[in-house]
Amino acid sequence: MEKVWLNNYKANIPAEIVQDDTTIIDLFEKACKTYSNNRAVTCHNVSLTFRDVRDRVSRVAEGLARLGVIRGDRVAIILPNSIQYPISVFAIHALGAAVVNINPLYTAAEIEFVVKDSSPKVIITLDMFAEKLNGFHNKYGIEHIVLSKIADPYPVFKRTLIGLILRYISKVKPKLNYTPKMWLDLYHNDNTLNDYAKISYEDIAFIQYTGATTGHPKGAMLLHRNIVSNIKQIFAVLDAQVAEMDKQIVITALPLYHIFSLTANLYTFFLHGSENVMIPNAKDIKSLIKTMNTTPFTIFNSLDTLYNTLLETPLFMNSNHPTYKYGICGGMATRESVAKNWQQHTGLYPTNCYGLTESSPCVSMNYFDDEFSGAVGYPVPSTEIDIRSLDEEQKSLQINEKGLIFIRGPQLMLGYWNNPEQTKKALSEDGWFNTGDIGFINEKGQLVISGRETEMVIVSGFNVYPAEVEQVVDMMPQVHEVAVVGYPAEETGESVHAFIVLSGNKLLTRDEIRAHCRKNLTKYKMPKTITIVEELPKTLVGKIDKKALVAKYLAVNLKGGDSE
Repeated sequence: MEKVWLNNYKANIPAEIVQDDTTIIDLFEKACKTYSNNRAVTCHNVSLTFRDVRDRVSRVAEGLARLGVIRGDRVAIILPNSIQYPISVFAIHALGAAVVNINPLYTAAEIEFVVKDSSPKVIITLDMFAEKLNGFHNKYGIEHIVLSKIADPYPVFKRTLIGLILRYISKVKPKLNYTPKMWLDLYHNDNTLNDYAKISYEDIAFIQYTGATTGHPKGAMLLHRNIVSNIKQIFAVLDAQVAEMDKQIVITALPLYHIFSLTANLYTFFLHGSENVMIPNAKDIKSLIKTMNTTPFTIFNSLDTLYNTLLETPLFMNSNHPTYKYGICGGMATRESVAKNWQQHTGLYPTNCYGLTESSPCVSMNYFDDEFSGAVGYPVPSTEIDIRSLDEEQKSLQINEKGLIFIRGPQLMLGYWNNPEQTKKALSEDGWFNTGDIGFINEKGQLVISGRETEMVIVSGFNVYPAEVEQVVDMMPQVHEVAVVGYPAEETGESVHAFIVLSGNKLLTRDEIRAHCRKNLTKYKMPKTITIVEELPKTLVGKIDKKALVAKYLAVNLKGGDSE
């Protein structure tokens, strides 16, 4: 496909990035030296400068080395957003080991699958999640489990006070059948590791497991080269728009174990001198808003669902954030209603981007001054996108023609850990990755997402993209959230079903919904059945879980009717 997007690049954005042998730890060392006195990370009103972070990383790295961690090992992290997270990650990088990110909200069985698949030598976790690891010690290659407490990085008095509160009031006291090592001992280690391992940009930096909604997740092997390339790609776009990166303050509400937050907040902004203000639990909306109201933040990166939740919260709507300048929306495209409401309240549109775990993650980004269009951006430098037909031939399509999205670029993973079969399915020999997403490139060169190939509904032979129907339903002001799925139908093969959450105390009938859809959709795209629900289930990273919806509401044959 012709790279039409290059014609609409902003001035000073290069078509290609410079690729070299730089590693993540090289960028870390440069940042700590350049911005040594800048605040690097803040959590619960405790802040560390880049010099502080560098010192603590060297201590934790030395402690992990004494536990036997060497280049090529894997170390799993089960941590929320906290000061412990970046220090642990960079310490692992310093030793040349690979980080295995594990969502702390995983069940014990889900954690066990990832641990069994990746065989980490060490696991670092928070005490409130420690019971999930009972029975894991000396199993699957695990030699040590390192236990941290939420207040470990804090001064002695505050650490002791929080410890007492958690132990005696909140009753956080895990019952363990193993003896852990203590992260605090590593953090306050008297020895430092100043001679970091001689690592290569071709070494694995992360085994990042995909958020699968069917089957088991797959571990994407992201090399230092992949992550560094994506940092350079994102920064090339930001540098043309954001002045004084080292003076930005970023609210990091999205969990760092998610690839979007990891690369955008922790790496791109952190490694260019910005301060990350950590939000341990973004679902605690009251605490998030309190932090936003007391912090002169300039950047807030989020998901559509979190933007929407804030807009529905009076405490946020009654707040003012005059320093806020930039916001990137990842994970899923921002809905038009959410984007316009956010712009009306803050003066800024969320800037859509697109990416996947397998691409480190960023593939495309809009610009901060773009009007909302529904597009998810221009391919970032050194990235190719090819739209291919949905048939077996998979021929390349032209501008505005809808098909499967294929991508190629230096940010693409090496492959899936211990899974050559899935790697072969996803990655071609010439480097093209099948995203499984459906969309098109518009005349400006922006990517537009229509939905997932596996989510596409086929009604009487016609393709229906759930995202298109969702967009139409979401136009109604009474609608808070909507999810569209297909289900079997005798006459048409599949039918369209809509799950709708109403906004506040607003009322809306199914007939009104159908009348609205009739004006805006072709007949075969119309929802045949509609279910009004109190809430839509979410995955652990905040995306709507359509599999759970189907399991809960469509397990019963609706027989063409509606469900309450």
